[in-house]
Amino acid sequence: MFRKNLKLAINSSEKYRDDVWGLSVDAGLGRKTLYNILRDERLDVSKTGPGIFGMSRVAELLGVSLDGLVGCAILQSGSRSASGDVMPLSRHVVEALSGQEAVGSLSADALLRMHAKSGQRIEAFAQWMDRCDQYFLPAEGDAGIRVKEVGETSLAAITMGSPDKALLQSALDAVDDTGLRQSWLADYSEACQRGSLTTVESLDVQMPNHPVRVKMDFVRCLLHVSGADDDQAILNFSLLIV
Repeated sequence: MFRKNLKLAINSSEKYRDDVWGLSVDAGLGRKTLYNILRDERLDVSKTGPGIFGMSRVAELLGVSLDGLVGCAILQSGSRSASGDVMPLSRHVVEALSGQEAVGSLSADALLRMHAKSGQRIEAFAQWMDRCDQYFLPAEGDAGIRVKEVGETSLAAITMGSPDKALLQSALDAVDDTGLRQSWLADYSEACQRGSLTTVESLDVQMPNHPVRVKMDFVRCLLHVSGADDDQAILNFSLLIV
């Protein structure tokens, strides 16, 4: 239904009904990207679909919800569900595209300074834990990284539309690029040994709970922390590059 919904939304737009090229450019995509998407019949049976963040910009310009475009629900932008809340996927993607505004002044630099000043204690990050994910320390024999907790407003939660650690673990385990999963494991092992690791990452994977593909660049800060009773973890703070 995606191509059909997209075409309907474009035809209903006073500004873009005769200018799919302009819509594509205004959304930060290539001039022919949306034109090619509308003509690509393979999307009708695709399990991946176009990139979620690009399509979120398209939906915002057309005044519709991303959920409506992917066929989850037909709601106008800003419409609310029966519970009074904006549809989760649209809400979380808009938050991500606005630079994770909920993060406020938090940055990788601020976390690194707090990490050093606190002696790598997890208690120092109490006010920021909702913006970080926690991972178990890599152990011998691990095939990949293991999720401990997901922050309510972390980039992973925003992207998935849910702070569900089982969902994130499933998504990580489902990545079919063995080299990528081994690279993640090596990075977490290095953060464990050095105390911290900050990198710029690119991701292009299928979302585990929506028929769209995530394509994004982000800054990732990994911090090895310790708590009471020698409880240890790797904190992951990631900030979308928009």
